Amino acid sequence: MSAVQLNGARMPIPEIGVAPTRSDKNCLLSHNTSHLCRCRWAFMLLIFVVTLAIDGTEASPMPEAKEGDLITYYYNVSNIGNVDLSEVVVTDDKVNPIYISGDVNKDGLLNLHEVWLYKATYNVSKDDLNHDILNTAYATAKDPCGKLVDDQDIAIVKTAYKDGEPIQYGQFCEAQKITGTGIIDASTSMRDRKIALKYFNTMNGDGDIELDQEQAYSEVSDKLKRSIESVNGGKESTLNLYENSRLAYSGNNPLQGEKYLHSESLYGGTGANVREAFSVQDMEKEEVSFFAQTMPYQPRDGLKNFRKGMKEAGRNIKRVDELMKTKEGISNPAYLLGLQVKNTFNGTWGTDASWHKIFYKNIKAHEMFSGSFEVEKQIKFHQYPVKDKREMACSGIDC
Repeated sequence: MSAVQLNGARMPIPEIGVAPTRSDKNCLLSHNTSHLCRCRWAFMLLIFVVTLAIDGTEASPMPEAKEGDLITYYYNVSNIGNVDLSEVVVTDDKVNPIYISGDVNKDGLLNLHEVWLYKATYNVSKDDLNHDILNTAYATAKDPCGKLVDDQDIAIVKTAYKDGEPIQYGQFCEAQKITGTGIIDASTSMRDRKIALKYFNTMNGDGDIELDQEQAYSEVSDKLKRSIESVNGGKESTLNLYENSRLAYSGNNPLQGEKYLHSESLYGGTGANVREAFSVQDMEKEEVSFFAQTMPYQPRDGLKNFRKGMKEAGRNIKRVDELMKTKEGISNPAYLLGLQVKNTFNGTWGTDASWHKIFYKNIKAHEMFSGSFEVEKQIKFHQYPVKDKREMACSGIDC
């Protein structure tokens, strides 16, 4: 009689999803049992793992699992001995393996040199990111003498964390509203080589001030979305850094300040920078500073297709625009930089901007105003992440 055993319950045999088994003692012991009990059996369990993004945007295995990813486990159970095995059971300490195929003759026995395939899936949760995901699987069966045989294997999936810490998004934020009279001393600085960012902003004075300020910072630009008039035609864009300040100041002692924003070429940035400096007795200013990164964190067409598309796009700007969108269809402005100012002041105010690439590009812009002025200013850099095709030195020479 053929039957199956799944989670301890016996039921009629098998279709996909239920492991076949056979436990007919008369059939198994119809041979010389004293000979069978001296038989050689060998049992092997191997686990293979594939990790895919749960939204299906990745078609190939990923090196690290993130929250929401789907891990698929495949279990291969092999009989490499010299007798058939019965009552095969596969278990896993994290998931429930399901029989898929392998019982070629459908006799409920793991015949010689048969390989039975089991499958299980696992959704990665936030709690999993504190450590690697470790699975231990066990396979058991019985030889013709009723002796239990077993094997085990482990699978380790690396998660998106580093040095024992869960995945980080940076996520610095400072939002403040200040109104008052007195001494002012404020400074902010940021340095992040991962996104090629160098930034500082200082201000000090003694007088009457009103300040409405929002700062932000991220390493996952898809999480920081803003609409800026001079970026992407005013449409919502994904950014790193971002700053929005409204300032009014009046005092006998000047308000002095300096801001510096740099995309460092040494760490993959454009090499562009912008500097603002002022010393004023009176000022009303609206200012937006922005910065970005080189690509969407989650490209709309998936990372694999993004890389392939960028290689094929070349100088096709429309195609690059489409590739630079996130999975929500929001445009990422790529390298970009900053400034955008509307300013009324009495004193001295100015900006310096430059964009330099060795042997390739050198752009400089300088403005300084001293007196009573109204200024509407916009400085913006931009560069798509498309590499120039260059001949390597000594190309074609065996050296």
